[in-house]
Amino acid sequence: MTKSIEKRLNLVIIVLLLLLLCSIGYYYNISRNDEIGTRVNLKTQESSVPPLKTEFHFKTVNGVNFTVETDKKKMIVVGLENKIIFLKIFGWDCQYCKKEIPQLINLKKDLGDSFEIIAIEAEQHTTQESLEYIKRYGINYHIINGINQQRFYKYLKIHYGWNNLIPVTIVLGKHGKVLAYEVGAKSYNLSELMKAALSRDIPQL
Repeated sequence: MTKSIEKRLNLVIIVLLLLLLCSIGYYYNISRNDEIGTRVNLKTQESSVPPLKTEFHFKTVNGVNFTVETDKKKMIVVGLENKIIFLKIFGWDCQYCKKEIPQLINLKKDLGDSFEIIAIEAEQHTTQESLEYIKRYGINYHIINGINQQRFYKYLKIHYGWNNLIPVTIVLGKHGKVLAYEVGAKSYNLSELMKAALSRDIPQL
């Protein structure tokens, strides 16, 4: 083997090692992102365990009522069965949640009536404070006061293994099919999450 060929082989090996190290670092960072978020201290006084098939009632700070019927891999928002929905848990003081607000506003603007966002505020802010934040940020989607949502929190803990980390994003397809369940801040944006979730909803030929 000539020295020139040997040098080339060594160079190829070094490049491959560098690529391997970069890949390991990339996937390590992704795995760490799964735990990046704000952990909320929730007082879940609900003693009984909500069954997998149950019903939840939400009222937004603007007085809009929603009923969510749950079952295995389903969360049906009654009356919105034909829409794509982001069901979120967030907090006004959560820095990671704040970063998502402009993305959510733009998604709602872009997708219009075919898409809804229902966001539960879990950091115990009052309705009046939420109304002020809505005005400050120009929020165009539904905000629910999370103070009385202990039963829903317990449902997520029991049936989805939620660990009190926010933001939470649950993507619901048509007829309430749970397309994605994401906890904590991610390396991708919410538009990418939407596309990835919807691709899972396309029937395979």
